[in-house]
Amino acid sequence: MLTRDDFKPSLPDSLKELVVSQLIPGDKGTLQSALTEDGLEQLMKKVYEKIEAEALAVFKSNEVWALKAWAYSTILKDTIASEANQAMVEELMSPVVEWQNQQPFDSIGYFRELLEAERKSDRTKECYILSAARFVGMIGRKRHYTNDDIMTYLKWASKHYQNQDSYYQECRRLLQFLRRLPGADRQRQLPMRMPKMPSEFYQPTFTNEDVEILAWSTVLDNIPYNMVVRLAVASIYGARRSELTQLSSEDISLDGGKGSIFIRTKKGGQRKPQPIPQSLFPLFCVPVTPMHGHTIQRQLKKICKDAGVHLPSRGGYHCFRRRTVTTISEVEPSDTNVSNFMRWAKPRTMLARYKQTPVEVTDTGILAKHPFVKMWSEIIPYLLEFNSSYSQFSQPALNDNT
Repeated sequence: MLTRDDFKPSLPDSLKELVVSQLIPGDKGTLQSALTEDGLEQLMKKVYEKIEAEALAVFKSNEVWALKAWAYSTILKDTIASEANQAMVEELMSPVVEWQNQQPFDSIGYFRELLEAERKSDRTKECYILSAARFVGMIGRKRHYTNDDIMTYLKWASKHYQNQDSYYQECRRLLQFLRRLPGADRQRQLPMRMPKMPSEFYQPTFTNEDVEILAWSTVLDNIPYNMVVRLAVASIYGARRSELTQLSSEDISLDGGKGSIFIRTKKGGQRKPQPIPQSLFPLFCVPVTPMHGHTIQRQLKKICKDAGVHLPSRGGYHCFRRRTVTTISEVEPSDTNVSNFMRWAKPRTMLARYKQTPVEVTDTGILAKHPFVKMWSEIIPYLLEFNSSYSQFSQPALNDNT
């Protein structure tokens, strides 16, 4: 009598058995006797390397979870996920994991640890690892890659990426990976001319008028204070989206007559408290809580739509950031001061090294001339009166905090 078990697919006992059966179906003994033990061992190492490359290509990772996911999507694609089959996957992939642990160098893992130490944003780390995974998946694990290795990958990438912007970004990320390998030259260049940096067309920004319309929309469209604060921080301080997500009341101090905001800078930039002009204190006298990146991006799209402001394709909070840099550079002649205000990594020029003016002094000077500070200061009285999320906090309470 047939049972349910008779219809279950036959599962291999080991990865080695599976490989041998695929080479000569039904004649495993003949093949194993024809191959020497060393020959079979070398064959299996090639198989392990191929599996790792496949996992990198499909799941952009060579970690155990990616190996298991690859096994489910290929070897066990017709099976139903169960505890028994999960154990089978672990058994099949165990020699691959063992082989990985015996390898002298894991360039992907090494690169990931460096990016973590450099405080790169989550999105930046994801993009860098994806590019590195594609490269290693195609070329293989190495401690050092030759120009021929690189050209092999770039020939593929030049055909794969039809968009010049995407191809440029892939080359740039690959270069960062190569420069971070152990003993690598941090000034290493690609064995070909670097593609041209995308033009301004690919770097969307808001105009000054756009920023003003969005600022006034906080009153006219009754935007919740958690988003109002983020629009203000984005336009005045040029904070990135990833930095705006983490913003909370703990990062804002309005102690006496001095106020400051601490923006948790990404990409290895300066982390420092920056002054808040006293005229803006009422804007920040609300309980600010962290928000998810997708949420504030979705909210920005809605705010722009309601206000009639065009949000460029692929645009987001960096549209504020580019406008902020442009605006303050028009009123502040020192590139070093602008760079410090934007919290970029310290400039490496001799002037920047020798200049001893405290950054809080130069930041205060920029804020005194910052057009968007004046704009928000003029909006605040209307915000407190007509925005219901602000008016719920009594005016005396706001005044007490300031």
